[in-house]
Amino acid sequence: MNKLILIFLMLWSIGAYAQDGDSAAMRKRKFSALMEAELAPNSEYKTRGISLNAVHNVSDKFSVGFGVKPYGLFFRKYDVVNKWFTIGDDGSIIQHSETVKERHFDNDFCMPVYVILKCIFFKKTNAAPFFEVRVGKDVAYQNDDLYRSFTVGSRFGFKNNYRHAVNVAAGLQMNPVDELGSCTFLFKVGYEF
Repeated sequence: MNKLILIFLMLWSIGAYAQDGDSAAMRKRKFSALMEAELAPNSEYKTRGISLNAVHNVSDKFSVGFGVKPYGLFFRKYDVVNKWFTIGDDGSIIQHSETVKERHFDNDFCMPVYVILKCIFFKKTNAAPFFEVRVGKDVAYQNDDLYRSFTVGSRFGFKNNYRHAVNVAAGLQMNPVDELGSCTFLFKVGYEF
């Protein structure tokens, strides 16, 4: 299914590029870099990281590139109440309790390396919506599945220099971490230059 989505996006972008010959280029550059702060919470853990991306702007509507996203997995803590009884010197039963914060797993580190496909719509405005797909492999965390991310968002270009922009996006991220589940909500904010 992922291959079918990627093939569809590539074919659609070739058609968009062929129709885009008369329009003025809004980006002014063939290559762009993007740095994004990303947050992905889950019921068992949350992730925080920064993605660094380099893309080739094939047209005003389609970009392809690669990136790396080092991030930490921060597992939630649980309250564990320990109760025990002792017998006092006078023979009475005394109840003791202690609350301890525990976590089931240690915090961990992930670093997927991925390919980016990004389709941008309505490039004639400063606020342009986009759809982005990332597919790659985590090189720091030992898992057998692929890292995948599907996001929608908007690119807010500056009027004086449109190639500089702020990107805001939300979507889904899939990077399975043991038995904890594979899908998390993803929110990211970044600066494109």
